Amino acid sequence: MTIREQAIQYIEQNKISQVHFGKLVGMGESTISRWLKGTYPSPEKMDAKVKDFLEKEAVRETITETKDIRFTMTAISKQIIGALEYGRIQRTISVVYGDAGIGKTRTMREWAADKTDVIIVTANPAVKSPKGFFKLLAKCLKTTAQGSIDDIVMDIMDKLAVSDRTIIIDEAQHLVRETLELVRSINDATGTAIILMGNEVVYAKMLGRQQAEFAQLFTRIGMRKHLLTDYFTENDVRAIFGVTEQGETDYLLSLCRSKFSLRGAIHVYVNAQNNEDTSEKGLKAMSKAMGIVV
Repeated sequence: MTIREQAIQYIEQNKISQVHFGKLVGMGESTISRWLKGTYPSPEKMDAKVKDFLEKEAVRETITETKDIRFTMTAISKQIIGALEYGRIQRTISVVYGDAGIGKTRTMREWAADKTDVIIVTANPAVKSPKGFFKLLAKCLKTTAQGSIDDIVMDIMDKLAVSDRTIIIDEAQHLVRETLELVRSINDATGTAIILMGNEVVYAKMLGRQQAEFAQLFTRIGMRKHLLTDYFTENDVRAIFGVTEQGETDYLLSLCRSKFSLRGAIHVYVNAQNNEDTSEKGLKAMSKAMGIVV
């Protein structure tokens, strides 16, 4: 089978467009079209690009990836969902915060997957200021993202005032005080449920030296859920990884409860699985090789 035939097979099997495939391998729309038709002049360089991509994908098919670890309802997930449900029904401001890598984002996305009224906005350092964040929120709400910050916020409020939405702001620790105050004003003006999710910083901001500045926001929080790695249980580990031996269970639980959290435990387990040794000894050896020691 030629490289072009393999590419066509990949496109058909993965049900993607030629344009999408072109982006994956680094070709423009016209280039991939001509290459697939066999009319691209001197195609050797393009052949090499596609060959490299397909070989990489073939290797990926033979290994386990972190995404292959299925979602499991852990003790922590249950607490997260409880807080999300409360905020959504009560239409209040809620804060779900705690240790990194414990499954906050994945649990939230699993919960929101079948809910048409939930809008998820992920903050980052590039959109921490009011205009950057609210342009992003406006895009998610499919409303006007142009003009001054006042215009953008008013358009958002007008849309939310006639709907019953829940806005989840993930990685909310990146937002500055002015942005959080405007978020609070949306809840005040429209009754929209606002759920802030992130690490300890998102809550510490409201309790530290800036406490007075955050007073308006802090006093409106209807639900505070603080989550720690200590909350992982033995049953969680057995359900997530499918392990039955006590040694493996105990070691993975120690990883989950450490600073490396569930995320670190998953990376160790997946790498050990690809190394074909998920015994306690194999897990510890892989953990050491990765620089993850508890």
